[in-house]
Amino acid sequence: MKKILITYASYGSGHKSVANYVKDYFEEHSNEFEIKVIDVMDYGNLFAKISQKMFNLNFKFQNSIPSTIGYEISDNKLITAPYKEITQSLLKSKLKDDILEFNPDVMISTHFLGSILMGCINKKYNTNTKIITILTDYASHAMWLKNHKRESAFIVSNEFVKNELIDYGIPSDKIYPFGIPLSSKFKNLDDKEKVKNKYNVNNNKLTCLFFGGGSLGSSFTYSYFKQLLKENLDINIIFVAGKNEKLHEKCINYIEINNIQNVQIIGFSQDVSNLLNIADFVITKPGGLSVTEALEMKTPMILIPGNGGQENHNARFITKNKFGIRVRNQYSLAYKTKKLVENPKLIDDMYNNLKNYEENKSIEKLFNLVLKMEKMK
Repeated sequence: MKKILITYASYGSGHKSVANYVKDYFEEHSNEFEIKVIDVMDYGNLFAKISQKMFNLNFKFQNSIPSTIGYEISDNKLITAPYKEITQSLLKSKLKDDILEFNPDVMISTHFLGSILMGCINKKYNTNTKIITILTDYASHAMWLKNHKRESAFIVSNEFVKNELIDYGIPSDKIYPFGIPLSSKFKNLDDKEKVKNKYNVNNNKLTCLFFGGGSLGSSFTYSYFKQLLKENLDINIIFVAGKNEKLHEKCINYIEINNIQNVQIIGFSQDVSNLLNIADFVITKPGGLSVTEALEMKTPMILIPGNGGQENHNARFITKNKFGIRVRNQYSLAYKTKKLVENPKLIDDMYNNLKNYEENKSIEKLFNLVLKMEKMK
């Protein structure tokens, strides 16, 4: 039985989600693989934990602390010291022993740390694990690519990113523009009218879906939420607070105190595809997975600030292709949302652009690629 190791690093929720989507698909479609999933940050030292904390604080304070600067500086072949420190600490941890004991035939990594680690282990211990790296954003970064000579394949979001990697010096036959993997169940949609009834959607109004910051929620989105409601727009609003109970409670209190009737507040949801399917547009930060889900459902986007770094590149990809618009603060969000509501043709134009975006079949293509690799051994 072939062994597949799937690794991620828990900086935000997207890397973990993609890792689990891959695991679920492979287990559903074959009994030929033994699969293990590892969060490499479970083995991290204090420095690694601090880097995670800075990542999360960066979202809370809207890109105003050094993690954004650090990310941009590290997008350079020469300046990678912080990540080298984390990598070296992980190689000295029990993680190395666990990987060697499992001895995978293939590693699929949704964060560059896993790929770098496996490359170092292959070199030092003469293991022969094939490394497949999934870039979970809409632009490349030096840290994703510095290990490329030791890797077998890169899965990227589109041809644009493929060309970036080719310019970096990576052979084109190692780059597969499959898209960022989504759950195989993502488009198992329920009846649209039933979903609308579930969320008290008025069919005579536009529907705005507002993701309050990934699966964990982000308290900073509360100011955006309040400013949007102050416009008194005659639309349906569904606000997803994620797992952030304080944010959820604050939003509910706000609409109750102000007697606002057109807003539904929900917590963490596994109903994302159905929510996107009933929405005329979505407000979200430009995380790689969030953007991919909206692209797949052809839902126009209003992008609020996220974690800086790679998410800025994601936002530029969306605005360049006119799949959505970007706002810089809560006042800009309120103003631009009002403009969209007053002129629905702007939404229609974004939707028409989205219709031309290729359907995501990444996870199926990845599965077939792994099968092909194993047959060629």
